[in-house]
Amino acid sequence: MKKTILYINIFCLLFSISGFAQIEGVKSNIATIGRYTNKGIELRWIPDNKTILRLGFDNSFTIERSDFGANKFSTVATIKAFDKSKWEKMIAEEKDTTVRNNLELGMEFLFVEKKKEKTAINLDAGIAELNEQKATEDMMYAVFVLTAIKDGKVAEALGLGWVDNTAQAGKTYNYTVKLNAKSAIYTIENGMVTVKAAFDPNQFKNEVFVYAGDKNLSFVWSSNPKLSGYYVERALENETTFKPLNTTPFYDTKGADFEGTINGSFKDDSLINYKWYKYRFYGNTAFGDKILFAEVKGMPKDLTPPDAPILKLPKHTKPKEVLVAWDMYGNISDLKGFLVARSNKDSGNFSILHKALLPKQTRTFVDTSFHLDENNYYTVYAFDTAGNISAAYPAYVALIDSTPPAKPIIVSAIADSIGVVTLIIKQGKEKDLKGYRLFKSNGIEHELSVIEEAFKKDKTDTTSYKLIFKDTVGLNSLTPEIFYQVKALDYNYNQSAFSEKIRVKRPDTIPPITPVFTNVIVKEKQIELYFAPSESNDVKEQIAYRKTDINAEWKILLKLTPGQKQLIDTTVKTGITYYYTIKAVDESNLYSNYANTVYGKPYDSGIRPIVTNLSSKIVDKKVVLSWTYPQAYKGATFAIYKKNEKGNLLQYQKVTDTFFTDNNTSKDNSYAIKVFTIDGGQSPLSVIISQKNE
Repeated sequence: MKKTILYINIFCLLFSISGFAQIEGVKSNIATIGRYTNKGIELRWIPDNKTILRLGFDNSFTIERSDFGANKFSTVATIKAFDKSKWEKMIAEEKDTTVRNNLELGMEFLFVEKKKEKTAINLDAGIAELNEQKATEDMMYAVFVLTAIKDGKVAEALGLGWVDNTAQAGKTYNYTVKLNAKSAIYTIENGMVTVKAAFDPNQFKNEVFVYAGDKNLSFVWSSNPKLSGYYVERALENETTFKPLNTTPFYDTKGADFEGTINGSFKDDSLINYKWYKYRFYGNTAFGDKILFAEVKGMPKDLTPPDAPILKLPKHTKPKEVLVAWDMYGNISDLKGFLVARSNKDSGNFSILHKALLPKQTRTFVDTSFHLDENNYYTVYAFDTAGNISAAYPAYVALIDSTPPAKPIIVSAIADSIGVVTLIIKQGKEKDLKGYRLFKSNGIEHELSVIEEAFKKDKTDTTSYKLIFKDTVGLNSLTPEIFYQVKALDYNYNQSAFSEKIRVKRPDTIPPITPVFTNVIVKEKQIELYFAPSESNDVKEQIAYRKTDINAEWKILLKLTPGQKQLIDTTVKTGITYYYTIKAVDESNLYSNYANTVYGKPYDSGIRPIVTNLSSKIVDKKVVLSWTYPQAYKGATFAIYKKNEKGNLLQYQKVTDTFFTDNNTSKDNSYAIKVFTIDGGQSPLSVIISQKNE
């Protein structure tokens, strides 16, 4: 049982890393590993199923080899477990106690377990007893697997290991391990491994990161899948002998579904600060070798902060000075100094108020940069010689405030048609603003009276400031205007000066007089409207409307100034009748009635543009004319006029292209062109162009 205990911890990680975990289902794999040694390429393998393993013991394994990339395998060995007499001889000749113990353990599993399998199961035993028996057998199997992997002699005796001493240095080989037997239950997958016959001196080297703590050191490294089961040794800086810090190896752990990088870690405590320590880190390979993979050193340091300062209540001693005072208790032997900081919140980001560290004897500080218009919280940081920091609980200073808020601004004040006045105030920038007080009077010289106050309860009140006020005024009054003013207050009840007086007209309920059209002039591409504007003195604009269907809704055409008397509509089309009207709008947004409707219909004069760029040239003793004409008149016909012998222009030819070739020419030739469009229009005759033909 002692032998079993020795390997329990090894099993926890090594078994999973090496790929020897039992796989449920109809397949069974022969897990195989390999390495290069000075004796050759060493292979070890084991089926992942106990039943298949037993089948291997009763039969044998064939080893096949191929050069890497060749995929031509040939048998290089057939391996079978030793018989009992050979086992006994091997154990008797073994001088190494550990190896002999491992051999005895392997032999016990091979022969004793085989005998147990032939023993019938007692079905009368309870479930608990059967479970206990199963757990014992699984543990024995796990210990056996680790022993077979770890010890080369045990693996050889069990028929689970072999050394290829014919491998050539520098070459890479593929190996296949086949079980020379079949299972009625499982499909047995061959073991496969690729090994290069070369030594890699850096394959196990790993960087270990050291983190200094207070009287302790922490170590972290990225796990190497080829190593597990760690040991750590330590020595002082001037010592050459390293002492082991653990006798039982420790392992990396991970969750069942974790697929990320696994990190190893170790912590050494009860150390002396500011003293160097050297460490060596070892790990076990799957072949049982203990490998040194890192050597590091580290120094723990003081990370314990000094006792926190006890901050007294800050005082506003002078208009521009706040006195901050504190006390220190406890062990202050390594105290270095202080920093004083301020924020507008007790849990906010505190800003340091001075550049240099205050001496350790200092217990007061005067702040001359505090904010008069916002909260001021203070804290004090204490530093020791190691750079450790502690902080006092923040304290608030109550300022003596005698500065009133700035004069407020009324942005707008508008009365609607039913007498409701809406006033909008611009929010002040004061941090200690409490709110606003609204005043009203019926005349510019009348005494003001307070009609509303809108204040926050205190500085902790997070509701928004009231900036929109409502007031109701009578419509029937001898005073046509109302006047408003505002004052701002802060939390110390300092009052601002009055805002500027704002004048509000009482609501107007009479719409403006309707404008009157005086004339309509219709032209080919525009309609000119003339009208007499509204005679009301509070008109702010006139709105012209237009439509093309007498029964349709009016649509706004243009907005006109109050005194405008003429409108020219150039957005019209020939042949369409346009209807017009107009309304006046006063400063109270009251609309007049529609003006009497007038209309106009632009007409087509039938005159079309003259051709342009008319030119001529002689080609093969023929006159060639060319010209340009707007694309808007597609399908137009061009009449070519030519002077006769008497000098009269007569229609000579008609074409639809913008060029013409005259085959019947004389010495002197003169031409002009007239355009006829498909809509019945025509252009004037173009300029006359002359061309000699010698």
